Amino acid sequence: MTQTERMNAIAIIPARGGSKGIPRKNIRELGGKPLIWHAIHTALESGCFEEVVVSTDHDEIAHVAAECGARVHRRPARLATDDATLDGVIHDVVEARGHAHELVVTLQPTSPLLRVETLREAMRRMRESPEIDTLISVVNDPRLSWVEKDGKIVPNYAKRVNRQLLPPLYRETGAFFISRKRCVTPTSRFGENVAVFEVSQDEAIDIDRIEDWWIVEKQLDRKRLAIRVDGNRPIGFGHVYRMLLLANRLLDHHLHFFLDDKHTEAVAMVADAFYPHTAAPREEICERILARNPDILILDILDTTAEEVLAFKERGIFVVTFEDLGPGMAHSDLTINALYQSAIPYPHVFSGPDYYCLREEFAHTAPRELSDQVERIVVTFGGADPSDQTHRTVAALAELIRERGIRLVVILGLGYPPDSEARLLADIRRLGISDRVEVKRQVSSMATEFKSADLVVTSCGRTMYEVASVGTPALLIAQNAREMAHAFGHAENGFVNLGLGADLRDPGLVKAVRELLDHRERREEMRARLLAHDFRGGLERVTRLILEKHRERTRERQ
Repeated sequence: MTQTERMNAIAIIPARGGSKGIPRKNIRELGGKPLIWHAIHTALESGCFEEVVVSTDHDEIAHVAAECGARVHRRPARLATDDATLDGVIHDVVEARGHAHELVVTLQPTSPLLRVETLREAMRRMRESPEIDTLISVVNDPRLSWVEKDGKIVPNYAKRVNRQLLPPLYRETGAFFISRKRCVTPTSRFGENVAVFEVSQDEAIDIDRIEDWWIVEKQLDRKRLAIRVDGNRPIGFGHVYRMLLLANRLLDHHLHFFLDDKHTEAVAMVADAFYPHTAAPREEICERILARNPDILILDILDTTAEEVLAFKERGIFVVTFEDLGPGMAHSDLTINALYQSAIPYPHVFSGPDYYCLREEFAHTAPRELSDQVERIVVTFGGADPSDQTHRTVAALAELIRERGIRLVVILGLGYPPDSEARLLADIRRLGISDRVEVKRQVSSMATEFKSADLVVTSCGRTMYEVASVGTPALLIAQNAREMAHAFGHAENGFVNLGLGADLRDPGLVKAVRELLDHRERREEMRARLLAHDFRGGLERVTRLILEKHRERTRERQ
């Protein structure tokens, strides 16, 4: 914006003392700054004005306004009453300043969420549209409304339709009121040709009640969060489930997911949850995230490198990693490892079951009572089950199922290959256990399945926490060496851990299951140990930790 353009405009911020609804409203701190600071800062930062003037009758407001960089105009007593109109206040400043301003802009201090870019765009429209005399900020707020007419309540619409089909209904906001100087009089700021400029819903908030103040405080505290997550058949989809769960708790912030475009199933999961997301080639994702300039970046991509973490930290981004044992962990601002214990006691690494993010369906499920007999066993290895422990478990237990009359429920993960499923079903028929085995895929409620089971056979991944939360005795088989490092899945926490699946022999699996079938007291001890842990606060704990650590870092840098 050129110097000539700035000299043709004045911003006037009216700020009378004596607010009754919210005491000392104009100088009360909002987001760590006096309320009036926000309007002054927006006006100065826009670069649109030769002068930014605060009109007030109050000494403290005058002092704060001057400290914030505005010029102060002392309004006369006649314009400081409850009955004084804003038109007269603005005209008084215009007359007193004596400059040949082309544009006179009223900015209300009670609209602190007005963005600099919005104000610049509105000013640009006025300069490029000389036919407009007055431009006012509005929000399009169509709704079914009723009015009183001739003593009767009647609809204020022609046809009752869904809100999105109603014609525009522009509600004036206090964000800005732009007038040609010739239109400003003691009784009006309107010219003949009035236009409106739509602003966002948050920019339209006008602080009039304490409830409005609370909303604006929340808006100012919103962070830009980027979530980078991987999910495919080889690594499973637990990372995506966790990040969707965390996103549900962070809805009051600006969220955006970033995914590898080759991870099509993970992309579909995020899209189906209706979260904003970007799917791009892996080598481009870093630049895409940096372009968005988030306050916080959450990486749920397993082990990170020092280079990829530092690339974001060098830009001042607060970096959080999950289940990270890579070199990047040492450089993150916060690492949360519910499954692993760090070999080095980093102060920014939080490990253990207290930080497991339990899905809502389990958080609201009461533990099951222990049954006297094992009649129903659930087998599930989640995700893609790359070593196909599902098939080997069903085949190994076939004879025991027939012998004991047990029902086996097999739950396949999202990534379980269709050809593996076909071989599994064929083997179930060959083994003659079709009447005892039910195979399911993508069940609607895993909590219901685990709670109705007497015994669960699963992997050493996140599922073990879910099983533990409902108190169902479980045997664990590790899919790979990384799962063997998961610290929670051991006897002291109530599990029978059978070790690495590749090393486990079928007779050992059958023996372990048979012993639990025959000894209720062992299952009772397992249940007691499982329920000694409370995972229901984990998600809230993790959410709070991310935001609190980010605030701490922000304060350190100020």
